[in-house]
Amino acid sequence: MSSDKKIMFVLPRTTEFGGLERHLLELLRRLREPRLYPLIVCFAEDIITARMDRDQQAQVAVKCQKEPKSLADWFRMIREARPDIIVFCYSWIEAFPWQAPVAALLAGVKRRISIQHLIPSLVPPPVTGRSLVSMVRRLIGRRTRYFLRGFISGYASSMTICVSDAVREALVNDFRFPPRKTITVHNGVSTSSFLPSKVDGAAVRSRLGIGPEDFLLVCIARLAEAKGVDILLEAVSLVVRQGISCKCIIVGDGPLKEKLSQRAYSLGLSGCVFFEGFQNDVRPYLQAGSAFILTSHLEGLPFSVLEAMACGLPCIVTNVGGNAEAVVHQVVGLVIPPGSVDAAADAILYLATRPLERARMASRTRETVCRAFDIDNRMGKLIQVILN
Repeated sequence: MSSDKKIMFVLPRTTEFGGLERHLLELLRRLREPRLYPLIVCFAEDIITARMDRDQQAQVAVKCQKEPKSLADWFRMIREARPDIIVFCYSWIEAFPWQAPVAALLAGVKRRISIQHLIPSLVPPPVTGRSLVSMVRRLIGRRTRYFLRGFISGYASSMTICVSDAVREALVNDFRFPPRKTITVHNGVSTSSFLPSKVDGAAVRSRLGIGPEDFLLVCIARLAEAKGVDILLEAVSLVVRQGISCKCIIVGDGPLKEKLSQRAYSLGLSGCVFFEGFQNDVRPYLQAGSAFILTSHLEGLPFSVLEAMACGLPCIVTNVGGNAEAVVHQVVGLVIPPGSVDAAADAILYLATRPLERARMASRTRETVCRAFDIDNRMGKLIQVILN
């Protein structure tokens, strides 16, 4: 690059390190343009620096500050930093107010990028009725304002990058984001780091008392409402009651941990379901599994699904977000409707009782990830879009 440039990444307020933050660190590992100086702005505690390697800590500045409350506050913050490029990392569409990208536009930032990680949710219902009040609410009510905020954000950005086609379609169709200013760059996975391994998988099975021939589900998810882990527990209970030997490892932590643990106990799953908590390295668990399952209600494109596929696991996923863009039904796994215990139980039974079909799917999962979701290719595309 011919001159110094500052690129500013803005993170939403959070105290937990998740997929969005992992995505950013993977990007920064590959953002090695000379004379390009990255700055990360956080509005809560610094959850980024401790996860960086030494090279990143030397290269990237991290600043924690109070979250702006108004258009003027956002303008002042951005003008003070004077970035050449600003990237808003959205965990969901209202992670930042419309004032944020508008302030960047007014501050003269030439490249204003939004990365959207999650399909919009909790959309206010449409207003019905023919009364004057109903008409006014349709014109200026909560639903209209909700979509208008998204619309303004979309137009104020130079480009909106979506992690799945499903996210992009929702933004373009529902929020009227300009199609020419939106693009899909799928998430990716390191196919050199996530590999099948019978040795590491056997160690996990041995530690938990799971036999080498037992059918073992693996779920990696935050223990929160959106991930639908309660659906998984109910489905496993149905399968076990039909006399099928089925074990399940759940890796993750969250606000519903105690509630879900109690539910598993009440369903008589103490010897079948293993809560392993948060793990820095999930690979041994994936390598131990017979299949992966994610019964979530809301997604963008989960890293956990791609990681499971890279480890050679057939996947059961709900048809939300970009899940079906990675997991082709009956090819590398099964796609089921969200919120259905019966559908989840049927899918588990299908894979548990058809080892040859399971092996056929497993043989294609890694091939699919290497071809379409390799992280170096995906991040290369992402950097190209951001730097234009």
